[in-house]
Amino acid sequence: MKHCLILTGIIAVLFLSSSEGYAQIDNLTNMSAEWVRMSNRNAATDAADIVVFNPAGLVNLSDGFHLNVSNQFLFRNPSHDFTDPLGTGGLSYEQDSPDLFLSNLYASYRDGDWSVFGGIYIPGGGAVADYPDGSYTTRAIGVGLLADPESPFYGVYTGITDESLKAGSIYLTTTAGGVYKVSEMISVAAGIRNIAVTNTIEGDLTVTGGVLGPVATPDVPFSVDVEQKDMGWGAVFGVQIRPDDKMNIALHVETPVALNLETDIKSGDTLSESTGLFIDGEKDRRDFPGMVGLGVSYRLTPEFRGEVDLNYWFQEAADWGRADDGRDISDLAGDCWSIGTAGAYQVSPELEVSAGLLYTLFRWNDIDAYYNANAGAVEVQYSDNLNLGFGFAYTVNQGLKLNCGISYTMWADEDIITPLGEVEMENSTWNFALGIDYSH
Repeated sequence: MKHCLILTGIIAVLFLSSSEGYAQIDNLTNMSAEWVRMSNRNAATDAADIVVFNPAGLVNLSDGFHLNVSNQFLFRNPSHDFTDPLGTGGLSYEQDSPDLFLSNLYASYRDGDWSVFGGIYIPGGGAVADYPDGSYTTRAIGVGLLADPESPFYGVYTGITDESLKAGSIYLTTTAGGVYKVSEMISVAAGIRNIAVTNTIEGDLTVTGGVLGPVATPDVPFSVDVEQKDMGWGAVFGVQIRPDDKMNIALHVETPVALNLETDIKSGDTLSESTGLFIDGEKDRRDFPGMVGLGVSYRLTPEFRGEVDLNYWFQEAADWGRADDGRDISDLAGDCWSIGTAGAYQVSPELEVSAGLLYTLFRWNDIDAYYNANAGAVEVQYSDNLNLGFGFAYTVNQGLKLNCGISYTMWADEDIITPLGEVEMENSTWNFALGIDYSH
């Protein structure tokens, strides 16, 4: 009973909170505390978080009920610099606040050769871009107001002030399915998932420096307040092959999910419709890409096991709308893939320590065009990155295991050519994760 009360309390705290994270454009890989301490989970069979990493491996858990819940605390440091086209010199902007909630809940039940599973998690989006002093996007909007000959502010105002931007994205996903153990060597899994997307954008800026003075040409404040939503369905499949007691090979496939985000302009928005930045009721296509994850694990000794993972995201096959020149935005991005390795050592019957790394590579077809076609991309930064994770799992008793993980991600610096000139970007992230895995 005590364990049930603890679990109930943790679940309530996690899922009454907003969820935030970081991604390879849309798709996340960090979806459990176990992943954070290993960076690789595609061939794991030791905890219920494999609902999303290796669903076919759930029949390797013990008979009965299994629950996995965790939260991640991210301290992201994206920043970007460029020369102000208004002639004020160099500008530098950086993320202000941490992302304190990236939560997951996975559950499964095994009865002999069968298992059923379910989960609530965040597979993409999630990051909150918090720039209280403005950013590239707010400056670009402001420059557009001042430099467009058709703008009523053209030649009348000369400066921009009081900039801020806060934009959040959450892909809240539920999944359910079943697993069947075909033989001692092979098991298969199939399920469905529902993705509900909510994007929010809030921003402010003021045009200032009226040429006729503050009385005849007073400062004019503008605000953006927009929400975008949609929901879609997809399928998940998995297969696991265990040639012997030492080796495990696992594959899972996630189909793409069609999403058409509808824009809702809030009453406090004084900029969107007047400039065409956003249009109320307009729908923007942003499919969630399909992916394939492959993992191979091998137990070298009774205490030590290793794993190698490969993930591939089919971004080009997704519909992300078109850029102004008519090209498909997903084609500009290209596909994305990652490869990693990890090891775990059983120090004692209660304590396991682990470490791993994952390298992610973006196959850009036109990186400049992608950034210019996606407002807010500069503030988040997508680029090749290396994730390093380590941590431990401690078994409190036969049915309760605690997980603690720390990871550090380094993104490659990028220089993007934009209408405002060259923008220099850099990024890094610390991630701290805590979780529990419960069996009964």
